[in-house]
Amino acid sequence: MDSIPLNRPDLPENSNTRIAMAMRALSECDRQPVEEFERACAEATDRSIGIAAATPSIALEASLLALRLESGDEVICPALAPTRLVSAICRVGATPSFVDVDARHGTLLSDAVEPAINERTRAIALTAPCGNPTGFAELASVSRKYELPIIEDAVESLGARVGADRAARFGVMAVIGFGVESPVFAAGGAAIVTHDDALAGACREILDEGRIRTHTANDPAISRGWTFSQPGVDGALDPLRAAVATEALGRIDAILDKRAEVANTYVQRLGGHPDLFVPTPPDDARPTWPAFPIRLDERFTDDDRDGVVHGILRHEVGASGGWPFAPALPVAWKPGQDPDQWPIAHRLASRTIRLPCHSLLTTQEVDIVCQTLELMMSQNVFNRE
Repeated sequence: MDSIPLNRPDLPENSNTRIAMAMRALSECDRQPVEEFERACAEATDRSIGIAAATPSIALEASLLALRLESGDEVICPALAPTRLVSAICRVGATPSFVDVDARHGTLLSDAVEPAINERTRAIALTAPCGNPTGFAELASVSRKYELPIIEDAVESLGARVGADRAARFGVMAVIGFGVESPVFAAGGAAIVTHDDALAGACREILDEGRIRTHTANDPAISRGWTFSQPGVDGALDPLRAAVATEALGRIDAILDKRAEVANTYVQRLGGHPDLFVPTPPDDARPTWPAFPIRLDERFTDDDRDGVVHGILRHEVGASGGWPFAPALPVAWKPGQDPDQWPIAHRLASRTIRLPCHSLLTTQEVDIVCQTLELMMSQNVFNRE
């Protein structure tokens, strides 16, 4: 049997021509493919500005730096979150203030966020597990009420909707990505999208190592065309990845429609299983399904979950444990922390399994994935007993 990866890029037949053109642009230092990519990212998210970045992690760091966060500042963050988001908060010198999540969707609840706001809170970080931004509109209202900017990690929710609200529009800035964790899997790369000209300018400088580009020829201090203005990162995106991602963005609706079909096949196949929780998003939500998340029953431990994942991988089927329990990450761990402060996030992180859900997956392959999952669960229970 051929392997079934967790994600797979959906590239058209003419992609080689676009890649060859991008390679030529790369060798000639031509930034036109990057500029096209930025415009495509802005259009895909209904934003006015897109800023290309090398990776989602770098883009998140640049977004937080643009807010001028200082040591001691706090950023409210879900206790179930990708490592890239928590690490970016810590790298800029801020402290993640973890809040527990909704048991059904894994997102922050506005009722839980408000009590966590204090005089040190400077921002709110949002992210949507498996591309389902349910509840984000209520969180945007909290942001406006307390005048706290939202940074939205929309890497996994690119193209998602809740009602008429599109993901990547709930915050003052949002980060989208095109790597293996994204529903629009291209060749990597990322972008910051925003409506704010000042924040966009700050992000561009930060991603360009903190430099201001200028064409003032008579100033000896900037005779080489630029000068350093602030701390920055080496975060430029190359034309090659920009070109591949731009092409993928042009087919985003078709890609997401196919992923939705695959997710529905999983629901039909696994729904009603006595040992599994299968996601059922609200009727007005359009998740992006970068993977299909199932959760093991309470009688399974985190070691059981890891054993099932490893067994699936041994059968050459892609699987992962999903996002970690964020307070336990080394970058954020504090001695004496009690995981029971965030019981829902801890439970979701320890029992979730992500299964392949890409647009090239066939019904037969979905059935193979489900059979492998059920076999590994049965073996785990048998070995334990």
